[in-house]
Amino acid sequence: MARSRSTILIGFGIVLCLMAIMIVLGLSRMAHVQDRLERIVHEHNVKTELLGNMRNAARERSVTLLRLAITTDPFDLDAGIMDFRQEASDFMVNRGRLTQMSLSAREEALLEDSRGLTVRAVQAQEAVLEHILNGESEHANRVLLEQAIPLQGAVLANLDALLALQREAGEAMVEEAAARYRSAVILMSLLGLAALLLGALVGRTVGLRTARVEADLYREKERAQVTLHAIGDAVITTDTQGLVDYLNPVAEHLTGWRNHMAGGRSLAEVFRTFHEGSGEPVPHPLIHAVPDATASSLHQGVVLVSRDGREFAVEEVSAPIRDRDGHVIGAALVFRDVTQAREMARRLSWAATHDSLTGLVNRAEFERRLDLMVTTARQEGRGHAVLFMDLDQFKLVNDTCGHAAGDELLRQLTRRLQGQLRDNDTLARLGGDEFGVLLEGCPMERAGQIAETLRATVAEFRFQWQEKIYTVGVCIGVAPIDEHIKSVASLMSDADAACYLAKEQGRNRIHIIQHGDQALSRRQGEMSWVQRINEALERDRFCLYHQHIVPVSGNEPPHTEVLVRMLDADGAIIAPMAFIPAAERYGLMPAIDRWVIARVLNHLCIPGPRPHGLYAINLSGQSLCDNQMLDFILDMLARTGVEPGRVCFEITETTAIANLTQAERFMSALRNLGCRFALDDFGAGMSSFGYLKQLKVDFLKIDGSFVRDMNEDPINRAMVESINHIGHIMGIQTIAECVAHEAVMDHLKAIGVNYGQGFGLHMPAPLEPAALPGRADNVIPLNTKKAGA
Repeated sequence: MARSRSTILIGFGIVLCLMAIMIVLGLSRMAHVQDRLERIVHEHNVKTELLGNMRNAARERSVTLLRLAITTDPFDLDAGIMDFRQEASDFMVNRGRLTQMSLSAREEALLEDSRGLTVRAVQAQEAVLEHILNGESEHANRVLLEQAIPLQGAVLANLDALLALQREAGEAMVEEAAARYRSAVILMSLLGLAALLLGALVGRTVGLRTARVEADLYREKERAQVTLHAIGDAVITTDTQGLVDYLNPVAEHLTGWRNHMAGGRSLAEVFRTFHEGSGEPVPHPLIHAVPDATASSLHQGVVLVSRDGREFAVEEVSAPIRDRDGHVIGAALVFRDVTQAREMARRLSWAATHDSLTGLVNRAEFERRLDLMVTTARQEGRGHAVLFMDLDQFKLVNDTCGHAAGDELLRQLTRRLQGQLRDNDTLARLGGDEFGVLLEGCPMERAGQIAETLRATVAEFRFQWQEKIYTVGVCIGVAPIDEHIKSVASLMSDADAACYLAKEQGRNRIHIIQHGDQALSRRQGEMSWVQRINEALERDRFCLYHQHIVPVSGNEPPHTEVLVRMLDADGAIIAPMAFIPAAERYGLMPAIDRWVIARVLNHLCIPGPRPHGLYAINLSGQSLCDNQMLDFILDMLARTGVEPGRVCFEITETTAIANLTQAERFMSALRNLGCRFALDDFGAGMSSFGYLKQLKVDFLKIDGSFVRDMNEDPINRAMVESINHIGHIMGIQTIAECVAHEAVMDHLKAIGVNYGQGFGLHMPAPLEPAALPGRADNVIPLNTKKAGA
């Protein structure tokens, strides 16, 4: 009996040992599960927080860039740039922390995609910022609309995918916790069966452990809710009847409902949406039935009205919630506030069709509407008219008073012009001081009357700035829009040509195009030169001539003026006056000037005998205002190695005074390098000696109208003598133009003029041995793309 009892005790002891081992193993496994879940949940929460920070930084960076694109305040610009850089830093800091964490293969792939998207988005944003800093607001808005915002949207979509991945991971953790729980229950049940031998003690142990597991699971549920609280989007969950179960804090803010107040209420009462345009209610599909398929969303243009009456533009998506068996047990509605994004889109849409300074329609929108009018004229036989307007004397106000004054003048004047037009007419700013008007359903007689009203309005306008009053004029070209119009481009060309015909006829005038308009035909003939000039530039069909500038006394160093000629397809010489007016009219002079500068400097740097002294190169007013011309000249001097002191640039008096600020900057930079400057045709323009103090020129070229017959006209002789005297007092040497015969030279010598130039002294001759197209021996090439020609 004792042995049996001993055996029973031994057996009971073995059972107890085995039970103890099983209990230890079970407890160890559950502790391991708990530790693993806590570690995974912690990593999940950290990842979610970092991704949320990255998304917020990326979104704020786009908003800051938009604010920079539309602001005109320099302080706001500086502050915006600092915010822009700080947001980029915040993005990269959070990204760096995220990359240091353990990531799944899918997370690493999405994060790698994010890196490429972010690089392209940053490049586009930096391009927008560069345009903004350069004052190129139109380019900045275009790049922002077409590149930066779509790329940044792709970055946000990528981050949303990562956040969605985290949400999926959270759901997976809940599923894993449930599975682990079921496994633990089974294990503990087995232990409970074995613990029947131990009675209530083992049962109590199992009960306590089960309660602890339930507490852990409850804490995991709380952590999942914390995750929903932490995400940046609003979340509402419902049951299968469309009644609200839960709102996260973002949803509480947007709907105006607290979670405990919304529970059990219909989704229609909590989530009230309306169409943004019509104000009609837009009920959500979840109100009627929970979808049994994948995610769905409302149409665009939906506004959420909160409980307290606030309105938010929203985007949303909803999806069913399923249990572990795949049965639908409710739905989740995720939405976000996109009010700022929609406002940004509206502003960009407006900016794409309007001028930011005056609020008028811009050139692109003007041409779009003009195209519609041409279409109706062809298809319906309706008659319209288009006006092309160019202000006179606006540049004078802009240069003398500054751009702020010019901007204010345009704002005031456009308001007055708008008041003279009909409601269905379109006034547009085409660029600078050029405007266009579309007169819908307007016969030409009435169009002429409206044009005269606009001309008179501008003539009567008085602009006051800093106690000074300025007047401006306008030239208007009027063109009919009828079924005979070939294209919008030809129509714009006709109206433009008519406007400039009005300028040539004396300014502050109107020119109405009539059938068989010979003056317009001559103007359009000029335009044919544009193609010929461009072809000559492309095929190097220009050549250089030179004319000596002869010392009057014989004691001055020699001086040579370089002249440009164009060659036709057969190699015949085309005189400058045949193509220069068209080149000036259509902005081709900077390209021609670049060709001349490059050719002259190449000529001077080629080894071989060269005449000593200065080589004078003419610069047009367009080149003087070209921001890239100065850099081009400096680059060519450096590449050819020509001594700057051998180069003299000739600028006409009227060009220099009309562009005084640009001329001073341009001349100062090159004079500091050693180049010389001559003021050409002096006396024929504004003839203000006061400007000479600012321009700092080396030579005054006395206009030939005074020199040509000065030996017979005492007044002209006195003008030459006066200009020469003032020039010498200011330390400027003088050059008399148009010296036709020796008698004029005698008078110039008596007056003391330094140089003479004209056909009587030297006929222009080729500068190079052979003036042939395509000659490029030992020539440093002209990079016209780099020069901006």
